This record gives sequence, C-alpha cells and structure tokens, in this order.
Amino acid sequence: MATGNHPQYKATAYQAKRPRYKSSLVGIILAYHQHNNPAAATELGLDVATGTGIFARQLVPHFTKVVGTDISKSMLQTAREAAGDNPIEYVEAPSENLMFLNDRSVDVITVATGAHWFNPDEFVREARRVLKPSGTLAIFGYSGLAHFVDHPQCDDIVRHEFLDPNKLGKLWSQGLDIVIDGYRRYHEILLQNKWVGIKRTIYPGTAIRGEPSSEYPPIRAQEPVVMNFEVTWRILEDFWKTTSAVSRYVDMFPDRENPATVLVRELMAAAGASDINEMLRVQWEETLLMCHPPRSDM
Repeated sequence: MATGNHPQYKATAYQAKRPRYKSSLVGIILAYHQHNNPAAATELGLDVATGTGIFARQLVPHFTKVVGTDISKSMLQTAREAAGDNPIEYVEAPSENLMFLNDRSVDVITVATGAHWFNPDEFVREARRVLKPSGTLAIFGYSGLAHFVDHPQCDDIVRHEFLDPNKLGKLWSQGLDIVIDGYRRYHEILLQNKWVGIKRTIYPGTAIRGEPSSEYPPIRAQEPVVMNFEVTWRILEDFWKTTSAVSRYVDMFPDRENPATVLVRELMAAAGASDINEMLRVQWEETLLMCHPPRSDM
C-alpha cells in the first residue's frame, strides 16, 4: 500500500480502514506470470511499499517465501502485528534500492497502490535487477476517486475537493498524477526500456483521466479486477481520513473539522441522503499493470 514516511500517517487506522483487494487478484497475476511458462517459479514474492502488509498477506498461500518492504517503521510494525501466522519477512527499504536482494532472485514483484510514491525510472531499473528473467512485475491500485452509480452528481464534488489546488489538491504527494492517470507513466517507461508482455487494465473504462490513450492504450475491464470496496457514507468518510492529503490537512489545521467529514456531509446533501449507513453503489477507479523483464535479460 502507499504509505510514504510521514509522521501524520496513523498506521493502525490505515490497517483498519483501507480497502482490501479482491481475492481473485493474486490468481490473475499468477495466471499472467505462468501463461507462457507454466513452470515459472513462485519461490519468492516481493510486495514493495507493503504498508501494513494488506496485500503481502494475500500472497502467502501462493509463494514459498514472501517479503514486504516499506520505508515507514510504523507501517511495518503494524504489518508485523497483523501478520498472525503468516510467515512474512518485513524489511525497511526504499523501492529504488533493494540492496538486500540478490540480482535475479525474485519471481513476482507486486506494488499495491504504492507506485505513485516512487521515482518511476529508478524503481523500474531496480525491479529489472532483482527480477528473474522469467519474473513478473505487477503494479496496481486505486485513486480514491469513484463514480457514484445512483448519485452521479457526487462525482464532480469529490474530484473538486481532492484535486482542486485551492482545496486538498495541493496537499497530495507529487506522484498523485501517476495513479490518477492509471499508471500510464509506468506504461511509457516500461515500453521505452523494452519490457515485454505489457498489459494495463483500467476500470471503469471511461473513468481514468486521459484514457483511453492512443499511444499507450489500456484494456478496459467490464468489472473490477483490483478491488470490490462496498461502502456506506460512513465507511467512505473513514477511508478518506486515511489518505495522505487529509492526514496532512489535519496535521496543519488540528482545530478545524476533518475535511473528509465535511465532504461526506456535502455529498449526502447533494444525494438527498439522510442515512449515513446507507449502502452505496460505487465504481472505484482502478488500474492493473503487468509485465515481464526485457528479453535481453534471458
């Protein structure tokens, strides 16, 4: 998960309130990994920017060994506490410098809603170093923006609050555009560096900003592939409170009302809703990007 190394992140809230990924997602990644080589190994799975280990725990049944990395001590501590019986090794390390790993030692690298924190060129270079020639890189995630199926008038309200520089827009990390654009920047870098089998899937098909791209065309999924996050207005509020922009706002203005609370109140008014526990039909913007190292590495 995306974490950064900011003190205002509350790791326990992050662990409790962040969405989980679809149980089928690991299977999709492994099917891609072994499509051209059914014998492709699953000895070492590496979850980079693991945060509290949400996706690392999903990898455990499928790999001999799972390692999760992050730069946040508090996130890793929470990940270890949440691991239970899952034998995951957690290592404090930046994504661009995984020097504790040997060259060509990793079978699958996953990045769950974390790649927008990285230096893309340096991470792709390091991923190429540690991946086996038959390995797979899977970058995926969600932007936190969504389409309200029954209340489409809410869509622009959310985008305005989160993206307008006069609102929360100026408080996001500089990599926000990467995830909002459906990891198109990574698609571009991977092509330039001759990675192969690049497959980028977006959902909903018309939601990702700037898509479909004629230069780096994605596959438009008919249903979610990354997550099914069922929410009420209250769950939405709790989730948005874990985002980096809201966390920074609260840190800067501790005496003001939480902007996630204000936003949900505005959305409910626009939707004519009165029950904060009403179940909502929401289509979350999400992307799944998978690829293999350049053939020259084989």
